[in-house]
Amino acid sequence: TLLRCKLVCRRWRHLISGPLFVAEYSRRHARLHSSGFYLQRLLLCELYPSLKFVSCDPPAEAPAGSGHRPGADASLADLIEDEHGVFIRHSCNGLLLCSSSRCPVGDRVYYICTPPTRQFLPLPDPGCRTVFAINIAFDPAKSLYRLVCVADSELSERHRQILVCSSHFGRWRESGKPFLVSDELLFDRGAYWSGGLHWIGRGRSALRFRVEDEVLMEMAMPPIREGWSERKLGYFGESGGHLYLVEIYGSSTTAFDVMELARDYSGWFMKYHVDLEAVARDLVRSLQRIIDMVAAYAFSVLHIVHTQGGEEEECFMVLRIPSKFVLYDLKTNTAMDIGDSMPQLWSIKQEG
Repeated sequence: TLLRCKLVCRRWRHLISGPLFVAEYSRRHARLHSSGFYLQRLLLCELYPSLKFVSCDPPAEAPAGSGHRPGADASLADLIEDEHGVFIRHSCNGLLLCSSSRCPVGDRVYYICTPPTRQFLPLPDPGCRTVFAINIAFDPAKSLYRLVCVADSELSERHRQILVCSSHFGRWRESGKPFLVSDELLFDRGAYWSGGLHWIGRGRSALRFRVEDEVLMEMAMPPIREGWSERKLGYFGESGGHLYLVEIYGSSTTAFDVMELARDYSGWFMKYHVDLEAVARDLVRSLQRIIDMVAAYAFSVLHIVHTQGGEEEECFMVLRIPSKFVLYDLKTNTAMDIGDSMPQLWSIKQEG
């Protein structure tokens, strides 16, 4: 309804978009979890991926008759016009970072867009030789966002330089000195939590970048499992004010831990233990079809949804198994089917 009210006149749009109104509205109507996420379908013959919206609302909050079915498909062509096509690179609390897709890296144009309002904004060129990643740091309560670009450095091939661009100034500038990366961090999968962007990789190192004062520092990580040379990441992301990490070692396992980072950054602790074998059997019987997930071990963790209503706390995990999306309750160890999927054709982008 607020989005519709913004269309009444410029005055209403100005009031509703103002940071004071947004902050007060967010405080009174706290919803610190994702309402769902987009999956983008990757086809070589198309310039624009298709988008499927999957709702993450727990059963008590789902609209009557919705049955937790995923939303209808859409296309990025409806949002952004680019002769080279468009691909989603990053997301944070409802803002999507997109770029040109079928062109050299140096010719890419980057965009910020919000699918519900069908608004997009082209971004200025970072002006560097190589862009390793651009991440969004967006706090809905402040109605402000910052863009953090990890670029190359003239010092060496192993050095990186951070560039920042805010919604206030709209231009890129260097932040801090170049830094050396010992492991290949997944800069394109940064998670925004507790006022900072967090980057991990398959090695032992990890970094966090405090956005407000632009300070870069190291971050503790759990040890890599004995016998393995690298970290096997199953999921890394934020939900409801919590930063979660899932590591899945081995292609023949259905048991793993969901770890959470302590708010004081003292370390990671196990929040939930998951064993999907028994749940898979129950799910197969309830679906009345042969989906032997346990035999094939063909599952992936798409998203973790943390909700808080008063003293009640709920935490769900969205899984993809062959042909199905599954909503798994981490507290009760139960699962329910939430709709059809298209295996190997969808990648996840979070929506606020």
